Parts: sequence; structure tokens; C-alpha cells
Amino acid sequence: MENQTQIKDLDQLKSMWLDLNRRVERLENQTLEDGRKAVSGKITTAREDLAARYKRFMIVGFMMGILFPMFLFTSRSDFFPDETIKYVSTALFFSYFITAGVMDAYLYNEVKGIDLAVMTVNQVIRRARTLKRRHHIFMIILIPFAVVCLTVFVIPLINEPFIISGMIAGGIAGLAIGLRQYFRMMRDYREMMQQYSD
Repeated sequence: MENQTQIKDLDQLKSMWLDLNRRVERLENQTLEDGRKAVSGKITTAREDLAARYKRFMIVGFMMGILFPMFLFTSRSDFFPDETIKYVSTALFFSYFITAGVMDAYLYNEVKGIDLAVMTVNQVIRRARTLKRRHHIFMIILIPFAVVCLTVFVIPLINEPFIISGMIAGGIAGLAIGLRQYFRMMRDYREMMQQYSD
């Protein structure tokens, strides 16, 4: 009788143990799934933020590539006494803004092309790392290009302190905005790589 009771207790204990194992396994699977969804959501948000920023820069680049050269080309002759510098500045700014717009369009399309449902973890990390590197290469090209454009533009205005002061103030404001956007974009790239690397 005592043996039967022990066997029954052992069977109950075994059944309870198996049930507990099933519950723990379900909980682990649910936790892993919730974690995967949370990580995927963060990466999706970072990717969407990056794409939205590149899209804005692309639109601004193409608009400025049309509007600013038109403004320069139609400006009064007393603003640009030297017609040659006027035409050179117009061509330079057109080239600069269109180049920037094309670069941002490329980065926008590449970021939008990151498909978390199809790509592996390593592919996402590799793509994000490559695009971050290309972003920096594009900056290395565009920053000296901008300096050349501004230098040529400033040459005929060097004796106009009011205009020069306005350009300096605008340059400082533009630099502050640009740096803020840059750090946000680098944060989004880090978010994409770190979330999948952890």
C-alpha cells in the first residue's frame, strides 16, 4: 500500500514537472518572440527615421538646385559686377545641390531597401555599415565642394560687410542644423547595428 502511494506521488511529481517544463518553454518562446518584435520595431523605426531624413534632404537639394541658381542668374548686375563670376557661381551651385540631391536619393533608396522580413541579421548590419561609410564619403566630397562654391560666390562681395555678416550668420545656423541632423542620423545607424549585434 505504501509502495502504491509512493508510485502515485512519484507519477504526480513527474506530471507536475513535465507541466512546469512546458510552461517554462512556452514562457521562454514568448519572451524571445516579444524581444525579437521589440528589436525589429526599434530597427524599423531607425530605418524609417533615416529614410525620412534622406528624403527631406533629397527634396531640399533638388529644389535648391533649381531655385538658387535661378536667383543668381536673374540677379541684378550691381550684385554681380563681374558676369563671369555670376555664371560660374550659378553653375557651381546648380552642380552642388543636384549632386547632393542625387547622393541623398541614393542613400534614401538604399535605406528603404533594407527589408527586415527577408534579410538576415548579418545582411542588415553589413548594409547599415556600408551606408554609414558611404554617407561619410559623400560628406568628404560635398564639404570641399561647398567651400569652393561659397568662395567663388563671396569674391565679388568681399567689400560688402552687411552681406558678408549675413552669410556668416547663415553659415553658423546652417552648420548647427546640419550637425544636429548628422548626429541623429549616426544615432539611427548605431541603433540599427547595435540592436542586431546584441
